[in-house]
Amino acid sequence: MHKFYFPNCKVSGPIEPPIKFSHLGSVGAVPNKCSNCSYLFEGSCTRNISDVGRYLHLDYGKCKINGSTDPVYYEDSYIQAKVEIPKKCSECAFLNVDSIYGFYCSQDKEKWGDFHRGLDWGSWEPNSIYLELPQPKLTTKELSVFAKENNEISFIKEHRRINPGLSLSEAKEDFIYFRSILEKNS
Repeated sequence: MHKFYFPNCKVSGPIEPPIKFSHLGSVGAVPNKCSNCSYLFEGSCTRNISDVGRYLHLDYGKCKINGSTDPVYYEDSYIQAKVEIPKKCSECAFLNVDSIYGFYCSQDKEKWGDFHRGLDWGSWEPNSIYLELPQPKLTTKELSVFAKENNEISFIKEHRRINPGLSLSEAKEDFIYFRSILEKNS
């Protein structure tokens, strides 16, 4: 889940008051600082989109619930998650899951409407930004970790394992590409 939150938003500004926002039948509000931000797009954030290849969650700030934000896998009698969420969210009454959005926070639903809060990761950060290779290449989380660790040999081994038809030179080029993104975002 955290791949939709990192890199963190670097834009400063107030979260409150929320600013009314609607898009394609969805009605609600977005954080004040996001309302005039050039990264706002259809209720999501385009920060670092050229690097990570996906829209990221808007920054709703810290939630009102205290607790650990270390990642855990959520499980109850109906759901066994394949993604990690903050520990405090796994025990929270505001945690909801949707077939489109995945896990989300319903705290202050009357305020945010259809543009619900993302999960609060607090000060926790992943050991690497989750990057993806362009299609049809396959990508694993390990590739991002090896690139962050500057471990070219392990990166190439993993790259070749999951993309067996690709050349050694292409794996090296992808390593350099990942490293350049990570250095730019550090």
